[in-house]
Amino acid sequence: MPKRPPRRLVVYLPHRLPIWRLPEGYLETIRRRARAAFDMDVPLTEEAFVRALAGAEVLFAWGLARRHVERAQALRWLHTPLAGVDRVLNPELLASRIRVTSSRGVNAVAVAEQALGLILALTRGIADAVRAQVERRWAQETIYARKPPLEELRGKVLGIFGLGDIGRELALRGRALGMTVWGLTRRTRPRPEFVDRLLISGKQDLLIRNADVLALAVPLTAATQGLIGERELKKMKPAALLVNVGRGGLVQESALVRALQEGWIAGAGLDVFATEPLPDSSPLWSMPNVAMTPHTAGAHPQYMARSADLFMQNIKRYLASQPLLNEVDKEAGY
Repeated sequence: MPKRPPRRLVVYLPHRLPIWRLPEGYLETIRRRARAAFDMDVPLTEEAFVRALAGAEVLFAWGLARRHVERAQALRWLHTPLAGVDRVLNPELLASRIRVTSSRGVNAVAVAEQALGLILALTRGIADAVRAQVERRWAQETIYARKPPLEELRGKVLGIFGLGDIGRELALRGRALGMTVWGLTRRTRPRPEFVDRLLISGKQDLLIRNADVLALAVPLTAATQGLIGERELKKMKPAALLVNVGRGGLVQESALVRALQEGWIAGAGLDVFATEPLPDSSPLWSMPNVAMTPHTAGAHPQYMARSADLFMQNIKRYLASQPLLNEVDKEAGY
């Protein structure tokens, strides 16, 4: 009887920045956890990766390019370290039978903290102070006289689009600061105790009109592309802030620029943009009512370790034919 070829697991996670590489020892840990069922390949070049794909059943990688999907005939499951999969789900992968799991949640605390930092940078004049610091300028009187004025968050309404991992962590932090938390969710669900008012999709205008801080924490899908445009921005309070830590495509950027220039809203805290890196020509760079970070909200030293831990949990589930954690709904896009 011919010997069955070994089942193959491939790990291919190249990155030029150390923060996005697996910590020392993790490759051996994955190998040890998987060796009862899989032979493991760790290709070091793209050429070697393409060769390894031909027999791979399981893949731990940033994604699978369109040109490689057809070659991966044996592939049954892709796990990505990415939390958002809008750039992973190419048409060929969507049409395939390859299951996809994400690392959603491993960055939730970091992103929520960054969102809160952007909010405070705007309400407490910290963004103004940093600009003045660079200029070696004592800006006390300027900040006292700024419009909108320095504000407390206590008593303000924090409206959150999306109560997934990030939205819930932000809600907790908003509540801890004395904010009234409203959340919008796609499906009917029990109201978390740290959310004061829970709204279902279709009620977004109510959220937009009442929020003092409107935070976007939803994935980018066909349904959420351009979620916030001129219509929505004009419904916001003139003193309200927009915070986007989801994806740049959630916001119609030209409409946001107009809203900030013409005073439809008071300010914006942005970690993500429609085009990244943000072009030099963007007016957002020089706007005093904008606090920006360059898509760094999800980064923290434990990110890749947590993603690998999640992958190892799912290996056990995969071999036991149990539901995989964070399995992506290809139709929904997340």
